[in-house]
Amino acid sequence: MIILDSPFSDEIFFKTNNYKNIKNSPNNSTIVFQNAKIEDYLFCKKNNIPYGAIINSIKEFIFLINLKAKYSFCKELELAKTLQKIADNYLTETKVILITKNYDKIEEIVSNEIDGIITNIKEIG
Repeated sequence: MIILDSPFSDEIFFKTNNYKNIKNSPNNSTIVFQNAKIEDYLFCKKNNIPYGAIINSIKEFIFLINLKAKYSFCKELELAKTLQKIADNYLTETKVILITKNYDKIEEIVSNEIDGIITNIKEIG
C-alpha cells in the first residue's frame, strides 16, 4: 500500500484545474487535476508529465487509464473499491488512491486492497 504523505513519500503534488497552470508547478512534481477536461490529461500524456486526477466516477477512471494517468484520487471508499477491482481486472498502471482524513480506517483500506491513501486533500498542491 502506498502512503502519499510525508514522511512516507517525498512526492510533490501540484493541484490545478487545467494544464495551462503546469508552468507554475515545482520541478519534478506530479500534477493533480480537479474538474479538468480530457485535453488537460492529453497534454500530460503527450508531454510525459506524471499526473492524476480527483474523480467521482467509473467513466472518469476509464479515461485516466487510457490516457496513462499515474493516479486516480477519490474521496469515497465504495468508489475506491469499485475502481480498484477495475484496475486489478485490467492490470492498469494507474493507482487508485483514497483521500482520507486520517489513518483510522487503514486496516479496512488494506483489506480492500486499495493501492494507496493520502490523508488530506489539502496536502496536495
